Amino acid sequence: MLKTIKKPWGHEYLLYQNDEVAIWHLFINPYHQTSLHSHPNKKTGLLVLDGAAKISFLGSESKLFYGEKIMIRHGVFHRTKSMTNNTLQLLEIENPVNKEDIVRLEDSYGREGSTKMGDDGVDIYQFDIRCHTIGNCHIFFKEFNSKDSFYDSEQFENFMITKGSISHLGFSVAGPGDIIGYSNVKILIDKFGLSNNLEGLAIKTC
Repeated sequence: MLKTIKKPWGHEYLLYQNDEVAIWHLFINPYHQTSLHSHPNKKTGLLVLDGAAKISFLGSESKLFYGEKIMIRHGVFHRTKSMTNNTLQLLEIENPVNKEDIVRLEDSYGREGSTKMGDDGVDIYQFDIRCHTIGNCHIFFKEFNSKDSFYDSEQFENFMITKGSISHLGFSVAGPGDIIGYSNVKILIDKFGLSNNLEGLAIKTC
């Protein structure tokens, strides 16, 4: 069973982890928000499963609705807020895996400067990573070992890479921790092919 971690803004649980990435399922209560924080040593990606999010940076903001994503590079200060009276649900992927890699600049709950991540809560449902529906999104595990296997796959909207990469001349152009759209996966595979297996979560809106 998966165990929740209680937060002042809601709760979260660890959905998936390997040596390179961790994926968290976040529940942010209506009109609540995370701290304004950065991750000095890791990149993170956010994808909205249900509800609407406002992602604030030091000098700008973006609004995301279900099925939409954003990548946040290391060191960038950001805050996520639930914009409606519905609970905001998101997937957050981090690379590398280090939940305490955090610097809080501002916080509505008095946690500035703290790296404490929350307390264990209650056990919740068992997640079947092969195929699952959360909010307004279908999530299913995919593995591609060739260009043909990609084209034979059911089409999706976004792909959250958990293992493998698309590379060119020794440089990784997409790898663990990245969330990329279907059309961009297609462009990269057409151009560079696959040198190794590519694994991850495919997300398709209902």
